[in-house]
Amino acid sequence: MAKYTKAKIFNMALKNLGVSVGVQGANQGDRNTVVLDEFYETAKEKTLADHDWGFASCFRELTPTGNTSQHPKFQYEYDYPNNCLFVREVYMIDKEREKPITDEKISFYNMAALHYEDRDSEYLKRQQFDTGSDDTGNRIIFTNVQPAVVRFTRLVNEETFYTPEFAMALSWYLAFLAAPSITGARVKTADCLQIYKQMLREGTTADANEGFREEKNECDWIKARD
Repeated sequence: MAKYTKAKIFNMALKNLGVSVGVQGANQGDRNTVVLDEFYETAKEKTLADHDWGFASCFRELTPTGNTSQHPKFQYEYDYPNNCLFVREVYMIDKEREKPITDEKISFYNMAALHYEDRDSEYLKRQQFDTGSDDTGNRIIFTNVQPAVVRFTRLVNEETFYTPEFAMALSWYLAFLAAPSITGARVKTADCLQIYKQMLREGTTADANEGFREEKNECDWIKARD
C-alpha cells in the first residue's frame, strides 16, 4: 500500500488543479504551499466526516457526564469522545460484562456482530441518539441506554494510515478549497467538488467490499419441504 505524507497530498492537490510545479515539503514558504497548508486541516476533517471510512472507524464505551439530561427525548448524556469527528452509531452493551470494554475488545470480540446479524440482538442493539453541547461548549451524546458503546469516525492525523481512496478524496477537496487562491478559476473549483463527491462514492464501494458476512441460505431440500 502506498505511504502518504502531507507533502504528497499537497502535490496530488496541485496536480488536480493542473499545476505542474510541486512542493518538496509541507513547510515550504512558497505561495501554493502556504495556501494548501491553510486549508489542509479543514479539508482533512471534512473528508473524514463526510464518509464512514473503515480505517478511521473506532469503538468506545461512553463516559457519563454526571449531569441530568435536559434532552426531552433522551434519559442519559455522555461525553463526546475527545478524538471523535462524527458519531455513526450508539449501541446498548452486554450488562453482564464485568470489565470495561476497550477498543481492542470491541474490535475483535464483536465488531462483525455490531455490523451484521447481531447488531439488533439482545446485547448489541443499535439505539437512537442525538448530539448537542453544554453551556461551556463541550459536545454531548444523548441516548436512552446505560452503559453504551459508540462507533465513530476518529480524527486520524497520521497520513501513513490513509487509504488510497481517502487520500484521493482529500486531495480533491483540498484542491476545491484552494482553487480560488491558486488558480482563480471558478470552473476548476466546481470540477474539484464534483470529483470529490465521486471519490466518496468509490470509498463507499471499497469499504463495502472489505469484510465478511455469513449468508444464511437454506438448503434446497428445506425449501422444498416448505
